[in-house]
Amino acid sequence: MDLFTKSIYSDGTKNYVDKPIPKINDNVNIGLSMLDDDVSSVFLLRIRNGAEEYHEMKPIGNRGKLAYYQVSIDINEPVLSYYFVVVRKNVIYYYTQAGVTTYVPDNADNFVILADFIQPTWVEGAVFYQIFPHAWGDLYKVIEHIPYLKDLGITAIYLNPIFSAPSNHKYDCSDYFHVDEGFGGDKALEELSKALHENDMKLILDISINHTGNTHYWVKEKRHFYFEKEDHTLMGWCGYDSLPVLDYRNEELKDLIYRNPDSVLRKWLKPPYSIDGWRFDVADVFAKNDDVQLSDELWKEVCNAIREEKPDAFIIGEHWADCTKYLQGDLWNTPMNYYGFGRILRQFTGLPELFVSRNETLAKVPYKMTAEDVVARTNEHYSKFPQVIADAQMNLVDSHDVPRIHNYEGYSFEKVKAVVISQLLWTGIPCVYYGDELGIDGYTYHDSGFRYEMPWNLVTDDNQYLKLYKKAISLRRNKASFSKGSRLVLYAKDYVFAVARFFKDEVYIGVVSMEESAKTIKLPISLVGAIESSENIDVFGRSFEGSMNASNEYELTIEPESGLLIKFSCAQLRSR
Repeated sequence: MDLFTKSIYSDGTKNYVDKPIPKINDNVNIGLSMLDDDVSSVFLLRIRNGAEEYHEMKPIGNRGKLAYYQVSIDINEPVLSYYFVVVRKNVIYYYTQAGVTTYVPDNADNFVILADFIQPTWVEGAVFYQIFPHAWGDLYKVIEHIPYLKDLGITAIYLNPIFSAPSNHKYDCSDYFHVDEGFGGDKALEELSKALHENDMKLILDISINHTGNTHYWVKEKRHFYFEKEDHTLMGWCGYDSLPVLDYRNEELKDLIYRNPDSVLRKWLKPPYSIDGWRFDVADVFAKNDDVQLSDELWKEVCNAIREEKPDAFIIGEHWADCTKYLQGDLWNTPMNYYGFGRILRQFTGLPELFVSRNETLAKVPYKMTAEDVVARTNEHYSKFPQVIADAQMNLVDSHDVPRIHNYEGYSFEKVKAVVISQLLWTGIPCVYYGDELGIDGYTYHDSGFRYEMPWNLVTDDNQYLKLYKKAISLRRNKASFSKGSRLVLYAKDYVFAVARFFKDEVYIGVVSMEESAKTIKLPISLVGAIESSENIDVFGRSFEGSMNASNEYELTIEPESGLLIKFSCAQLRSR
C-alpha cells in the first residue's frame, strides 16, 4: 500500500465527527483526512432511505502534510451508513472501515453513526477490574479495599457470580434472587453498590441465564423450566449434568428471568442494589441446541427489558469468536473481547491460540503470529460495527477462564508491559483481572491456577507490576488520545507493529516487537500530524534510539520482545 492510500483516514470520534451520538434531525459535520497530494475531488456517499446519495466534501484546513475535508450531513433516520470516495490522478479510491479499495465496496464495513443511541456516560476513560469473589473472601472485603481500587484508578468493577450456589465459582446457581450468604448475602451487595457509587465506580454483575445448577429449587418445583433428554434426565450445558439448561419456550420462565417487574434481571438493577449492568455467561450458546433456536429473539427481549429498566445499563456477552451481529447498537455493548484483542495478543506474544490449540491436529502445526496478521484480525473485528460500540469494547487478556500470561514459563515482564501498552493502543475499555497488577502467582494447567487468593502482601511501592499498571491506567483516564482518540496503524511487518492514538494536538505512538533481536523501523508519523518526539525516553521511562531521517520518517530501534509508548509533538491544524 502506497503512502497516500495509507493516509486516507476517518472514524467516528470527535476528531472527525462533531456529534458522535446525534439526535434525529440533527446536522452532523463529518471529516476525512489524507496527504495533501493532487486530490481533485472528495465525496461522502451515504445510504439515505435505501438509496445512495453523494455529498461533496470541502477542504477546511491542513495539519502538517495532511489535508482535512468536511461535509454537513442531516440525520433523517436512526442509522447513518456511509463511506468516502476520493479522486486523485484519475484513480477513484473507496474508503470504508475495512480500508481503501479501487473498486466499489459493499456496505458491510460502512461507517455507521447511531442516532439517539444511549452510551453510558462513564464509558469514556473507563477501566474495568474483574474480581473473582471467592479469591477476595466476600463482598465486605471488596468494600474494605475500595480505597486500593480507587488509588489504582479503577472506574468499574465486574464481579463473577455472587448468587447462591454450592461451588466457589457460583455458575451453578441455586437461587437467582439472593446473594450467597458466604459472600455476605443481599445486604452485602446493597452496601457494596452504595460504597462503589459513592466513590464514582460502577458495578457489573455476572449471571448465567442459560443454565442453573442442579441444586436450584426449580429443578424440583419447576422441572418444566428445563430441557429433558429422551431418558427424561435433564440436559446439561456442555454435557455437565450439574448444569441443567433452561428451556425458554416456557412463558413463566421468561416472566421470572426478565419480564416481570421483580424478575431476576430487573430486581438487581433497581434500588437498593442499583447495579449498572450485566455480564452474561456463555452468551454465545444461550437458547440454542439441536431442537430449539430461540437465541436471536430472546436476546432482543432480554436487552430491551434491561434497558427498559435502566436505559444506560451496560451489557456484556461472553463470546470468544466473531459476534458482530450482537454489536450493532441494539443488543450488547460489548463481548468479552477475546476475539478482537485478548486472543490476538496472547498468540502474538507466543502463547497457544486459545481455540486452535484445542484441536490436536491444528495444535501440532507450528505458527508464529505476524504483525500483519495482528492488524488484519483486529480490523476484521472492528470494521463491522459503529464507533460507539468500538469505544465500549471490553479489552481483556486474562480472566477466570484463561491462564494468566505472566504465569507461563519464560513470559517476561517486558512482554507483560508490551501487552499492557497494547491495551492502550486498542480502541475500547481495558480490563484488569484482579492480581495481574501485582504479578500474582499461579499455574497454567487448571482453572484453579488462575483463581488464587488476592495477594495483598504484594502491594508495595517497589512492585514493578503495580507501577506499570498504575501508569497505564493513569494514561487511559487522563489522556484524551486513549479515552476518546483515533487509532491508526503506522507499521506492521514481520513481528513488529506500531499504532498511533491521537486526539486533536495530542499524539502517542506505541511500538510492540516480538522479534528475537533488536529491530530498526521507520514510522510515517506525518500521517497523524506528528512532528517529532521531544526526547528518547518513552512514557514508562525506557530509553531508546530514535530520530527523524532524511525521508521525514521517524526511525527508531526497539529491543526484542518489548514495547514502547512514545509521546510526539503535533503540527497545528490551520484553517483554509
